[in-house]
Amino acid sequence: MRALPCLFTVAGVLLVGTAWATQPSEGPRTLEQCAALLPAGQVYSFEITGRVDATGEAPVLSGQMSVSDGTELDRSEETAAFQQCLAALIR
Repeated sequence: MRALPCLFTVAGVLLVGTAWATQPSEGPRTLEQCAALLPAGQVYSFEITGRVDATGEAPVLSGQMSVSDGTELDRSEETAAFQQCLAALIR
């Protein structure tokens, strides 16, 4: 779970993407704390892909994230807090 420093070197396609939002600085500081925001009773998978464009004066970061419980059901509302928390950790 500590592979996040390399996350922007991975490229791929995600099934469900969401906009990354910021969390207040006093929010969760670990993946485990973010995971506690997911609804109980399911096993979740998450993917993060990103890109760094270092061709300009300053690097430009972009990326997407998806969370799935292995079903075709839309869980975006239920997993939004987890995704926002995780996005804040990697910003």
